[in-house]
Amino acid sequence: MKQWRLEHFGSPKKVLSIQEVALPAPSPSHIAIKVKAAGLSLPDLLMIKGEHPIIPAPPLSPGIEVVGEITAGGDGAAPFKVGDRVMTITSFLEGWGGLAEYCIAEAGRAVLVPPGMSDVEAAGFVVSFTNAYVALVRRTLLRKGETLLVLGASGSSGSTAIQRGKALGARVIAVSSSDAKLEFCRTMGAEDVLSYRGSDIAPKVRDLTRGSGVDVVFDPVGGTLGNQATQCIARHRRFGLIGYASGSWVKLNPLDIVLKDYSVVGLLSGFLPPQEFSAVTSVLIDFVKIGKIRTPVTKVLPFSDAPSALSEMEKGELPGKIIIPLQSN
Repeated sequence: MKQWRLEHFGSPKKVLSIQEVALPAPSPSHIAIKVKAAGLSLPDLLMIKGEHPIIPAPPLSPGIEVVGEITAGGDGAAPFKVGDRVMTITSFLEGWGGLAEYCIAEAGRAVLVPPGMSDVEAAGFVVSFTNAYVALVRRTLLRKGETLLVLGASGSSGSTAIQRGKALGARVIAVSSSDAKLEFCRTMGAEDVLSYRGSDIAPKVRDLTRGSGVDVVFDPVGGTLGNQATQCIARHRRFGLIGYASGSWVKLNPLDIVLKDYSVVGLLSGFLPPQEFSAVTSVLIDFVKIGKIRTPVTKVLPFSDAPSALSEMEKGELPGKIIIPLQSN
């Protein structure tokens, strides 16, 4: 099979090449998948550049999430069977990412695609929406009527957090850079949008909340913006620590945490126990069926353009999700 693969870390256009490799038979509790489409996200880029904290040394194949058809299953892969159309998190840690004609995934990280959902939508659904759901519902306990501050709000993670927050009945304040990205955030459901360019967001957030601050911060960015967001949080509220798209983690001040008595909650949803993953995705699919959430796809590019797509993501200019189809329904 053909697979985008890298032998050493670096920029996508320099290190990725299409290689012919043999797909192994799936081990117990795993499934083999004929890929229909793959969704790209920031962790894929970090993986390629050698900046992902849990990625082993090359060789490896990027592509954390896919949609496709099961072609084989190991012992323990039930209830899935050959021919099922699933969306899933791939076994990228073992080198079987989704930028390939076939890939391997844990059965416990897969979910049947609901009728009516296209391959393009399904390919970018699992990672971002699971992340947003776990962060907002199970970790920071966002409630109806509360105010949610979303950093990096135009990205794949942030835009799903906006939708999830709205579905919970929260007021959403979205933070991004350009006018185009802020308008995109409005289409996702944000009531208020703020640019972080040129000024501290904290005074703006205090103005929007009449001095009270926000109830929950969703921070996949870190760095200076994350530091500013710690000054936006109200007493006794919650800060969700998601990632470091800026290149560095937020610098948390223990004294500030104590004086304002707020909680900091970390999140890594990619390793949810299978039972919790199934419960979360079941709820999310119900929201898809009633039109409350949708995959924020903004660009679809061919398999041959995968390195260019990842390079475009590196520039940080494109909102939403990039999808790489191999075949479509």
